[in-house]
Amino acid sequence: MTRTTKQDATASMDQATGKLAANEEQFGRQANKGILADKVAEELNVPRRTAARVLDAVLDAVSELLQCRGKVAVKGFGTFERRIRKGRAYKHPLTGESIEVANKETIVFKPSDQLVAETKSNAVPKAKKPTGTPTDDILFKG
Repeated sequence: MTRTTKQDATASMDQATGKLAANEEQFGRQANKGILADKVAEELNVPRRTAARVLDAVLDAVSELLQCRGKVAVKGFGTFERRIRKGRAYKHPLTGESIEVANKETIVFKPSDQLVAETKSNAVPKAKKPTGTPTDDILFKG
């Protein structure tokens, strides 16, 4: 397994748009808060520490607004919403005992249509297995 360094990532950036090339090695990688702070610092032309503080302030504000108002909508990005997932009853598979699950509060993110369109790649979905019986291509001689 090879590790991509910052120099490798910078070398693979498209010079015209400044976006990362969508090769398969980088497509599956997850960005973290540090990478996000680097991108903000680069965009605002400020030190990384300042960008990290700005990022922390934004994330804290979103968290606080979710707690107070229950919904935060960012135009062109998406909507964060606090929802309550209903409680339910289910049976334990081994004992058959009925167990009650309480309501649970959760956060849901719905991306905007603009964000979905901007992040779409030309990736082709995996081909589904052909339907039919597993013995279709086997000849039985008896």
